[in-house]
Amino acid sequence: MKKLLVIVASALLMTAVNVYAGDCTADAAKYCAGKSGAERMVCLRIQQRTGAMPMGQLSNKKCAEMIHAVVENIKKSCDKAKDRNGVCKDVKKGQGRIITCYYQNMDKITPKCQEAIKSAVGKVDASI
Repeated sequence: MKKLLVIVASALLMTAVNVYAGDCTADAAKYCAGKSGAERMVCLRIQQRTGAMPMGQLSNKKCAEMIHAVVENIKKSCDKAKDRNGVCKDVKKGQGRIITCYYQNMDKITPKCQEAIKSAVGKVDASI
């Protein structure tokens, strides 16, 4: 029974992570070639925020929605006092600089913020 629960949980997790599989492939190739991980996520976010909203420059609506959702999750998961003002206080807002700072300082940010960053990068990677 325990083994069955592990298999079901793994399948559900894989499904949840792969919901956006392939949705960002074309946009990542067009705008973010040569970038990976958090750098690619930030690149796609910049494209999602550039131009007419809600999709910005991104051609795939699901990709744009996913990028928006993962960044919003990072914003709500990271502690403004400890992560933003503590670790990345000298970083100017915009162009993904704060998320990049969090990523570069993973060992210094709160566990909840670390998990949000890892989850976001994983979802973006799965969408390519």
